[in-house]
Amino acid sequence: MFWSFIIGNVIYYVLGIILAFVLKDNRAFCKYICPITVFLKPASYFSYLRIKCNHDKCISCKKCIKTCPMNVDMLDDSRKRKNGTECILCGNCIKKCPKGALDLK
Repeated sequence: MFWSFIIGNVIYYVLGIILAFVLKDNRAFCKYICPITVFLKPASYFSYLRIKCNHDKCISCKKCIKTCPMNVDMLDDSRKRKNGTECILCGNCIKKCPKGALDLK
């Protein structure tokens, strides 16, 4: 049992590192292989808590996208925005917005 645990962890990390280099994405394993994603993606898609953009205040400087560790397009409020289900609600985009156009709702 101990060796199965060790071998499983080695395979897990080696596969994760290989995917990160090949796909140039440090979360490639989580996005494409992890079985938990099957449950988390739909849950985050229908989440009530979302960061939304007030387009009247927004000056399209895209600082929010540049500072986002998950590369989420915060300027698109639709449920189909790029990497929308990847948002971890860290709030970096809200802090970096010079006009205060982003808010957690």
